[in-house]
This record gives sequence, C-alpha cells and structure tokens, in this order.
Amino acid sequence: MVGPSKPEVPKGLIGVNLGKNKTSEDAGADYSIGVSKLGQFADYLVINISSPNTAGLRALQGRKELEKLVKRVKNTRDQMQWGPRGPPPLLIKLAPDLTDADKSDVATVCLRLGVDGLVVSNTTITRPGAVADHPTGSEVGGLSGKPLYDLSTAALSDMYRLTKGKLPIIGCGGVSSGEDAYRKIRAGATLVQLYTALAYEGPSIVPKMKQQLAACLQEDGFSSVQEAIGADHLVKQS
Repeated sequence: MVGPSKPEVPKGLIGVNLGKNKTSEDAGADYSIGVSKLGQFADYLVINISSPNTAGLRALQGRKELEKLVKRVKNTRDQMQWGPRGPPPLLIKLAPDLTDADKSDVATVCLRLGVDGLVVSNTTITRPGAVADHPTGSEVGGLSGKPLYDLSTAALSDMYRLTKGKLPIIGCGGVSSGEDAYRKIRAGATLVQLYTALAYEGPSIVPKMKQQLAACLQEDGFSSVQEAIGADHLVKQS
C-alpha cells in the first residue's frame, strides 16, 4: 500500500564562495580550481577577495590584480560544459573598507569585463563606535554583526551608484531585521543575505523578517521588492 506523497520542499539557491589558500603563491589558480571542482553545484559563484583573515587577499581588489583574476576565473568557467541554463553567474565580494578610488576601479572592472554582480560587503577591519572601547575590541580579524551595518550599507550604496544600477548586488553585513533588509534594498540591494543574525537566532528569524519587510514596503507604497531597489538614489536625484 502506497502512503500519501510527501510535499515537495522548495529548493533554495546554492552560492559557492571561492577564496585562495593562505599560503598560495598563485591566487588565480586557487580560484580557477574552485570553479572547476564546485561550479557544477552552484547557482552562483562568488570571487571572495575581501576576507581580512587571509593575508594579502584584499590586495586583489586593486584594478590590475582584479582584472587579471576576473579574466582567468571567467575563462575557466566559460570553458566548462554547461547545461541549457548556461554557466552560473559570477559575482565579486567586496570589503566595506575600500577607498573611493578603489570602489571606482572595482566598478569599472566589473562593468567592462561583464561580471554578473556584487556581494557587498564582507567584514570590516575597523572598529566603529563602542567596539573600539571594548576590552576585546583591538583583537585582530574581521568584525561582523550590527556594528558593521552602517559601513556595509554605505559601501553598497556607493557601488550601486558607481555601477549605475546595472549590476545586481547582494547586500549583507549586520542585517538582523526586516527593517535592516529594507534599508539595504533601498540603498541598491537586489538580494539580502544573513550571517550573524542567523547564527544567533536560527532559521525562525527569516519568516519574521519577511513580515517586517512586507510592512516596510507597504508603508512606503511599494508593491514589490523590485520597485524599492535603489529607491534612495531616486530620491536624491529628484
């Protein structure tokens, strides 16, 4: 006797975050190997050049270094065999601590070489606000969570402006509520990611945030997330 069929569980997206080994002398080779080994499982690929915990990694955000890396990784991806959907999109994950000149260079490279999107941002090496006065505030490493929020959102807004809204941006860094997600979207985020809040509160935070986000959209007269993307920039222009 056959029992009732189980309801199909919706499948989520799988993003593969690629980095280089700490002791590697050829960063491009590490990223290319990551693409060739893991690309088949990915809905999107991320070139992570912004982790502060890997020595020298953030140097890859320089214009010449980034151009060289993107060309090599794209070439590896494009030479692989893909199904009808084609290759997974290629995104670049940035630090929130970039200078204005660095941000401009990154935007130029991404638009010229056909990068598919950005992830903004990774953790910060700065210690904003009260964190600097905390007994452990001077510890080495990337800072995540709520203290990162304003810095990462400002970087997101800058990259949306510099890319003229042409690239999808995944907004992350300090998001812990639907209101936080909404601010990221208005700053230019197409999608929003959770890290620290998910670790502390678990998956139950997601439906709560969705309700809060829906309320924010309704209050400002938006019928969808799509309508709200980059809304802050339209306000400034008008």
